[in-house]
Amino acid sequence: MSALRRFLVSDRLRRLFAASSAALVLALTIFAASPQAHHWLHVDNAIGADDGCAVVLFANGVSLPLGPLHVLPPREASAPAAAAVAAEVLLVSPRYLRQPERGPPASSVR
Repeated sequence: MSALRRFLVSDRLRRLFAASSAALVLALTIFAASPQAHHWLHVDNAIGADDGCAVVLFANGVSLPLGPLHVLPPREASAPAAAAVAAEVLLVSPRYLRQPERGPPASSVR
C-alpha cells in the first residue's frame, strides 16, 4: 500500500469517526431535550429506572467519586544535565521590518 493510499484511508476513517461522534452527540442532545423521544428509547423499561441511562448521564453530567490523587514528589536526576554554552552570540537584523504580505501596498490608488 502506498503512502498516499494509507493517508487517504486514514483520512476517511478519521472523518467517519468525527461524523459518527457528532451524530451521537446530536442524538443524545435530542433525546435529552425531548421527553417523548427519551421515553421511546425505554419502551420496555419502567420510567423511574433510567438512572444509568446514557441520555440522563449526558444531560446531567457524570461526577465520578474519586479520591484525591497521590502525587509523588520530584526526584533528583542521577546525572547532571549538561548546560548549553554558546561561545559567541550572533544577532542578525531581520530581513524585512514587515513581511511582504503584511506591509503597505506597493502602489497607491488614486
